[in-house]
This record gives sequence, C-alpha cells and structure tokens, in this order.
Amino acid sequence: MGQAIIRLSELSVESFVTSGVNNNYLVFSPLPYSKQNSSGIDGHIQFNGIVANEIVEADLDVALANPSTDYAFSVGTDNKIKLTFDKSLHASKAEALVALKNVEVVYELGNLKLDGANYSLIARDSTGEEIHRTTPVTLEQATQIISTLDMSRDFNSDGFIRYELVHNFIVT
Repeated sequence: MGQAIIRLSELSVESFVTSGVNNNYLVFSPLPYSKQNSSGIDGHIQFNGIVANEIVEADLDVALANPSTDYAFSVGTDNKIKLTFDKSLHASKAEALVALKNVEVVYELGNLKLDGANYSLIARDSTGEEIHRTTPVTLEQATQIISTLDMSRDFNSDGFIRYELVHNFIVT
C-alpha cells in the first residue's frame, strides 16, 4: 500500500468538542483515500510536528497521562481524526488551529481504483484554507465550477483562489 501526507490545515474541521471534563478535541474530515481504519488502535497513522499517542475513541476525555505528549488521537471506521488535548493547552478552536496548521499526517492509502473520468476539485483561499471541494465531476464541470467561483469572488477583500484537480478514486 502507498502512503499519503496531508497537513491538518488541509482537512476541514467538522467540530470542536468542549463538553469533556479533561480535554477538548477536534474532529477532522475523513483522510482522503485512506485505508479503512478500525475503531481500535491500528498504528498506521503518524504525525509530523507534534507527538501524539493513538487511543481508542472512548478515551478521548481521559486525562493525558504521558508527560512527553500534549496530544492523543483516535481514528475510527469513518477515517476521521479526532485529536484531543488538555483544555488548558487550547481553549478555543482558533487557538488550536493556529498551533496545528503545519502539522502533517502520514497515513496508508487504501486499495485505489480509478473512478472513470471523474475528478475532485479542491479550492483553497490565499491562506491555503480549503473553501470548496466538489463531489466527483468531469473536467468540463470542473471548468464551470472554477469559472463560477472566480466570477463570484471579490479578490480585493477575499484574496485569490488556488485550485487542485485530483483524479477521483474508489477505495476498495
């Protein structure tokens, strides 16, 4: 199986959970084209830029006992990273995202099969933050989407848009 590297800032944050007693945690969108993860400890995801221990999801609010790490993570069958940290480390979502923006995730790809002539179009603003991602589209549809996004943007206040076109795959 191949590997992929993605920055946490390239994944969208689906939620910032503050309801725990000990920890807050971020739930990120699924790892693109990732090998199917179990709900246990798989050991095939690594972080560059932080030290994080893999835990089971049920332990996301357990006090982090290892003094050499500020983070722990869980990845379930949905392939979403749940990154937990002590409430005193990052009190807000914005604070956590600034601290984690350059952190990379190294993970195993699943068994990939080309999805015909379909592509995923990813649009990022001038800061690199993802602002739009399509479902699989043809090249002609991607061109129309780019034109629509460009024509509806105020570049003076919103900055430019950078596009990434990736052949779509089905993970088998």
